[in-house]
Amino acid sequence: MINLLKHSSWLLFAAAMFFTLLGQRGLNEPDEGRYAEIAREMSLDGDWLIPHMNGLPHFQKPPVIYWFTALSLQIFGHNEWAARLPSALMALGTVTLVFMLARLLLPGRNGGENAALVLTTLAGFFAMSRLLTPDMTMTFWITAAITAAVHQRHWLFFILMGTGFLTKGPMALVVPISAILGWQVFCKPHERLHLQWWRGLALTLAISLCWFVMLSIQDPSLFEYFWRYELMERFGSANHGRAKPFWFFLVVLPLATLPWILTLPLRRIWKKCCSWHFNAWQGLLLGWTIPPLIILSFSGSKLPTYVLPLMPAFALTVAATSPDLRRSWSLALPTAACLLLGDFVVAQCNEHLGVQASSRELAQLLRTQETDEDEAILFACETRTEGLAFYTEHLMNITRREADCVMQPTPVQAEHIYPSLSDCIQRLTDGPPAHGIVKTTRFEKMFDQKKWRIIGRSGAFCLVANHPIHTSAKKPFPHNHIAPPNPSAD
Repeated sequence: MINLLKHSSWLLFAAAMFFTLLGQRGLNEPDEGRYAEIAREMSLDGDWLIPHMNGLPHFQKPPVIYWFTALSLQIFGHNEWAARLPSALMALGTVTLVFMLARLLLPGRNGGENAALVLTTLAGFFAMSRLLTPDMTMTFWITAAITAAVHQRHWLFFILMGTGFLTKGPMALVVPISAILGWQVFCKPHERLHLQWWRGLALTLAISLCWFVMLSIQDPSLFEYFWRYELMERFGSANHGRAKPFWFFLVVLPLATLPWILTLPLRRIWKKCCSWHFNAWQGLLLGWTIPPLIILSFSGSKLPTYVLPLMPAFALTVAATSPDLRRSWSLALPTAACLLLGDFVVAQCNEHLGVQASSRELAQLLRTQETDEDEAILFACETRTEGLAFYTEHLMNITRREADCVMQPTPVQAEHIYPSLSDCIQRLTDGPPAHGIVKTTRFEKMFDQKKWRIIGRSGAFCLVANHPIHTSAKKPFPHNHIAPPNPSAD
């Protein structure tokens, strides 16, 4: 701890990187808007077991990320800064853990600061530290589990893996176990980690599966959903629409680790790998990266964010091969300036982000609309734009595919679900006052533009209304409205 405080320049640098202008950019769709809205509903309806999205049970992710985000929203208010705070804190925590690992494992007294600087300014790591997704939180648990094992905190290793699984699934087990096995294979006898694997893994599984088991007991149909759709099909099929070539991560990982990958002595590393002579910590880094990367490459579901848990190992590798601290600072500072500038520029180019554009500007326009009724319908058709619900603090009527219904909705909930876009248009065109968000291309093809008007545009989306437009400071939607939860899920 004394060393941590004495050499704190890297910590202040990392904090400045992760928290500067954290709330300047609107929540990007679909992921940030969805996670923020689910957390908002959780903070209001008080159901901390079953996440809800637009009043419907939402089982696609375990609840840990929603717990952290909901607590942040309760403390700091419903805004972008509070929504992204858990990711930024977890990024700072991960950098601190990498500092601790490097101080223990790498030769030379500057290894910890070096590794921290590298990780902070990796392009992919920086980007994910400022996004509301479960990936950074899971990366923190993975890094914490590996750190605990190396520091001989064996039971903590198994507990942290379970918590990671409860955040985002099996990679929270795959990466730490692979890393520790790499250590065990190449370590000397006196360096072996004497882990009680059977008891420890039983504890890990008890923590990992507790939420899934509790819900499956309440509704046995959820067991098949969790096991088949969310686990087996996500890995073994392309049903989730995220299929990519086998070599996908071989392109993503170099891009995510810019600019530091350019500093690696690749020839020396290749010769070292060919010799197959590694010490314990080198085996740890091999296990941390190679087997998980192979498993990810075979998966039927691939996203660029999946390589995030491998980046702490990359930072340790760079720190081990490039120990010059002054050189690290000379590269880290201009890189930091470029990354922050890039984030600022992206925030100003919302209209060019297509389906990832924020709906913040549309929500601001919506606040100026006035209707003759006390309450207007808010809807989203064939779009995943829950950010609009977050910003207006009002639930939306949505189309069935985007509702992600796993359980049969109650009659009350079914009233807020449209079977299709055409059904939505039919029900609302001559119905009560309604505002909605749709893709601009869909509006131009399917809506009667004599009866519908465009209020504003954002990226690929437009905000439409089925009534004459009047501007006012009045808000057409009562805040904090939460639909009744599904009784069968209780």
